[in-house]
Amino acid sequence: MRRDSFLGNTRYTKKILTLDQQYVRSLTQSLFGDTYVDKAEFVNQSCYYKPEFSCCLCGAGNKKKGNRPASFYPTKVGYLYTCLACNPSLTLYQFLRQEQPEIANRYCEDRFINKISGKSFNCPDPPDNFKREYYAKVERELKEKNKLEYQRKHGLI
Repeated sequence: MRRDSFLGNTRYTKKILTLDQQYVRSLTQSLFGDTYVDKAEFVNQSCYYKPEFSCCLCGAGNKKKGNRPASFYPTKVGYLYTCLACNPSLTLYQFLRQEQPEIANRYCEDRFINKISGKSFNCPDPPDNFKREYYAKVERELKEKNKLEYQRKHGLI
């Protein structure tokens, strides 16, 4: 039996898996083309997407014979990249950082915006310059909203 206990915070399981699922779907369609097969896996009584495909790290698997040893496996703390041949057990962020670094940065930023990244999660915080720009943008939007509300309240609009 597979143990799902992995280092990380399981309080945000649904939030993490829905975000990860979007990235896994786009990866399987772009990176693996027609070599993947759609499957499903239950985590906390919810069904999540689990694609199986030929391994891109070790090259194991044969589409014609139906041998697809690699998959993105949903766990309580996010998706893991697993392969029966080479057994890497990489988190989604580690796999993205290794295969497509620009998508890994965007993934890290999305996790930060949704408040599911950092020390107790399996995805680090984005660089400080992104945080600075993000908080400046949020502050500008809040000021604009307050300004419009003030003008409406006092009949200036």
